[in-house]
Amino acid sequence: MSLTSSRWTEPSSRQAIAWCKARLKQNIKCTIAFLGGIPEDDAQAQLACDTYMDAIGLIGVQELNTSLTVKPSVLGALLDRVKCRQRTLAIARSAADRNLALEIATEGNDLVSFALETAVACTDENKDVILDLQAYLDRTSEDQKAAAKGGVKVRLVKGAYFGDVNKHEEIQSRFKSLVEAAAEKSQEVLLGTHDPELIEWVKAKFRGKKRGVEFGFLKGLSDKTKVELAIQRWRVLEYVPFGEKTEAYVNRRLKSLKDLEAMGKVPAP
Repeated sequence: MSLTSSRWTEPSSRQAIAWCKARLKQNIKCTIAFLGGIPEDDAQAQLACDTYMDAIGLIGVQELNTSLTVKPSVLGALLDRVKCRQRTLAIARSAADRNLALEIATEGNDLVSFALETAVACTDENKDVILDLQAYLDRTSEDQKAAAKGGVKVRLVKGAYFGDVNKHEEIQSRFKSLVEAAAEKSQEVLLGTHDPELIEWVKAKFRGKKRGVEFGFLKGLSDKTKVELAIQRWRVLEYVPFGEKTEAYVNRRLKSLKDLEAMGKVPAP
């Protein structure tokens, strides 16, 4: 169990926040996420919530423009959804007190509806709530509309769990359609992709509307692209996970790279 920084993660909230502070000097904003794993009991789920509360305090002391990303599963959604939502609302309220945004990951298909409903509920506590929606799910177009109706911003991502489609070209096509739907409604276009083809497509489509677009990346991937986009005055966000339970997260990253390699693809540099 490493207690030092790695390509993909930071071991503690303090080190994650230090990383974010350095990134802000490059005009790259960050969002931090706790790698707490799936809790086995209520105490572990509450510990994850407390960890976020402590991180909010640290961010507030340094007055950093850094947001939070939470996964319902880490906050106990698989144990008790009522308590999970209460914890998420508490985090949203505490983040709002520091003028920080809250982003909620939808995770697997079984948790999408719960994540959407929780995100809408959180807008009563925090006016800057973002929900990650996955392009490879059939339901995403309707969820995108429901989120907007509920006052929730949407970040469009490819998806890292089991989807309804897995063909690269079809996911790209769906991703573009969802981006265009957001643009037609004059919504912010928040993205999460390392696909160089999609990045170039978005840049060309929104060249004159840069401030309405935000490119999201993972720590450890596409570092050259992040910096170049920031220099070109695009909005850039980096996802910075922290914690000691890194194995599952890192394995997903490595598998994703192997899957790309098998298709003859590479992420943006």
